[in-house]
Amino acid sequence: TRNISKENSTIDTGTDYVLHLKEMMSSFSNEKINVLINGLHSMPFAAIESNKKIIIYRILQELLVNMKKHSKCTLAAITFQHNGNKLEIQYSDNGVGIIAEKIFLKNGLQNVENRIKAINGSINFDNKSHKGFKVNCFIPI
Repeated sequence: TRNISKENSTIDTGTDYVLHLKEMMSSFSNEKINVLINGLHSMPFAAIESNKKIIIYRILQELLVNMKKHSKCTLAAITFQHNGNKLEIQYSDNGVGIIAEKIFLKNGLQNVENRIKAINGSINFDNKSHKGFKVNCFIPI
């Protein structure tokens, strides 16, 4: 019940946004899984619209829920980069990966793609590496 409540709670998009985003991502770390977060504090979140902040939060939440349920990984890394007028978010883990033909059969990944497209962003799934799961999200700011 607590997890469902967290997944549907309101998201503070104000001055504490980065703190709440970091807390959410860090909450997926445990004795078996280490979640590394890079570049978060150098992002211009103050200049990003509230609806995009909510989508970023929900995308990362969905990727991490997927990681916890399916990946069997021990390490996940989330890297934030600001490239001109785009925010790039790279997610990767060292889990079992995903089969190309089945990549969009899961509602969670379909939700991630739909959310990115709703803000005119783009997403790339790297399913050729056979070394875990990798996603790059590009969000216009």
